[in-house]
Amino acid sequence: MAAPASSDVLLLLDQLVEQAYTFSAAIGRWSATILAELELTEALGDVLWQLGAVSEAVPMRDLADRLQCDPSNVTFLADRLEERGLIERRPDLSDRRVKLLALTTAGLAVRTRIVQAAATRSPLARLSPADQQRLCRLLDKCLQPEPPA
Repeated sequence: MAAPASSDVLLLLDQLVEQAYTFSAAIGRWSATILAELELTEALGDVLWQLGAVSEAVPMRDLADRLQCDPSNVTFLADRLEERGLIERRPDLSDRRVKLLALTTAGLAVRTRIVQAAATRSPLARLSPADQQRLCRLLDKCLQPEPPA
């Protein structure tokens, strides 16, 4: 059993959680602004982000898992993005029942615009490259899966 936390540690954790909420809200406002400029909803932007993160065609069911949503939602989102020429559906050569989604050149360009806006206009842009690297490492540590009990 873990030792009870001291009041200093609890105060620090309270401050960290407060800052995390405030940072999340600031990123949310920035994200809403850039997505509105690109005429994307948060859900559509999320699809572009996830597809760009893996840089390969992804089965629609896998994308639903990554987005933590029902596969029917992915179909709806894919239809919207495909209409705009930002993604394409491809057959899976190993299983013809499976459809893969991939960014088009136009989709990659939109995702690149989001990244460029993050580098110049987001709260993260206020940090030096060294601080960005340090924050990235710290967030990686925070987001590691918990070891089994």
